[in-house]
Amino acid sequence: MILYKDKHTTVFQSALFQTTSTVVETPDFILVVDPCWLPQEVESIRRYVDERKENRPVYLLFTHSDYDHIIGYNAFPGSTVIGSGNMSENTEKEEIVNQILRFDDSYYLTRNYKIAYPETNIQIKENGQKLQLGDYTLTFYHAKGHTNDGIYTIIEPLGLWIAGDFLSDIEFPYIYSSSYDYEATLETSLAILGNHNIKLLVPGHGSVASNYPEINKRIKDSQLYIENTRKLLCENKEEQTYMILGNYSFPYIMKKFHEGNIELMKKELGK
Repeated sequence: MILYKDKHTTVFQSALFQTTSTVVETPDFILVVDPCWLPQEVESIRRYVDERKENRPVYLLFTHSDYDHIIGYNAFPGSTVIGSGNMSENTEKEEIVNQILRFDDSYYLTRNYKIAYPETNIQIKENGQKLQLGDYTLTFYHAKGHTNDGIYTIIEPLGLWIAGDFLSDIEFPYIYSSSYDYEATLETSLAILGNHNIKLLVPGHGSVASNYPEINKRIKDSQLYIENTRKLLCENKEEQTYMILGNYSFPYIMKKFHEGNIELMKKELGK
């Protein structure tokens, strides 16, 4: 379904995990971000783009390599693919593809395109790297911690911030690679708020945010979750960390992700 729409930006939200896919339309290009999840949802996004693209080039941006975010890759043949250098160099490509195949197999899902890991045409390797597309500037920042290959994208003059799996209103931080990298990304988030005129934040899951107080709150909430969880683990009060689950709408499945965070942080702390 369409979660949000304005003159330039359309945000689709999947029925699964409230995962977002974004289409940005300008006179110079169309940008598709993380098209996902279910076959009919990906097809709906593809048709939406085909009906509007005319002679404009289509760019396909992946915020990171989680399988739910790359699942629609081959539904947009001929597009120019953007992703991080680390995503291109990921050593788990085969396993990520297999995760998609297992997901489709589990629910008897068929797709009208071949499942594959994205091959990037434009690799983002530098923090603050820019891409000029006509009158629009895309600025990219490393966004590590959830995975090791995430990127933030700021599109100006739209004031649009594509955040990937950070700054969700429905999730605490899901940390797969490093809690310290995650905290560094949150510091980057504060810098982005200070250095860019952000008008719309699109996270990978949940709802968009369109004002400074809400975006700042999401950053602070994420920082507090990591700080409190780490502090309680240092004090050997692991059980108390689970109290955070009461603040979220889906505590049963989120318990699994919180437990994953605990195990990762304990390793980081040498426990």
